[in-house]
Amino acid sequence: MKKSNWIILAVLAVAAGFFLWLWYYLGFNFVDDPFDLVLAIVWWAVVVVLVIGIHTAEKKRQQRVRTVFVGDGAVFNSEKGLMSFEGAKPVRDVVASILENLKYDFTREDLPERDEFDAKYFIRTKEFDVEKKDETQAEEAPLPADPAQPVDSVDASEPKKWTGEVVVVETKEERPFDTPEELAAILASLDQKAA
Repeated sequence: MKKSNWIILAVLAVAAGFFLWLWYYLGFNFVDDPFDLVLAIVWWAVVVVLVIGIHTAEKKRQQRVRTVFVGDGAVFNSEKGLMSFEGAKPVRDVVASILENLKYDFTREDLPERDEFDAKYFIRTKEFDVEKKDETQAEEAPLPADPAQPVDSVDASEPKKWTGEVVVVETKEERPFDTPEELAAILASLDQKAA
């Protein structure tokens, strides 16, 4: 969860403690009324619903951040912006390097105009997890000399879990995938259709 969600959760917990203290301070615990129990149950139900709602909203926001639009020689992500890629590096590896380096902060880039970037399809990622490189591999990995280099100049770790769907913009066709290999096969078939 993000820091802001933890802060909200802490505020709710402090408020719950304050109301519990106030309940005893005002002497309501000595009143024999079934309304006490109902009020306590409603309050804790509200706290639980708010916590679940915050968690669900954060998961959806992170899924939106993981969405990557792919066009001819360029990709767009709402956190990273528009990035070009060239060369023999597969689109799957380019997208994996973007997803691996996401911070899930609240900065947001707007989708470029159609004349600047024309998305052919987008990859909506539900779950993404990579195997971490050990220190020897990280030392051997080439670092980009210039931060303005294209996105394909940085190597990504191999994804061990990657689920989601590829959505073709023109036809609105959705192709779900459950492994990185299935995603590679879908992207290969899309490249064959485009050729």
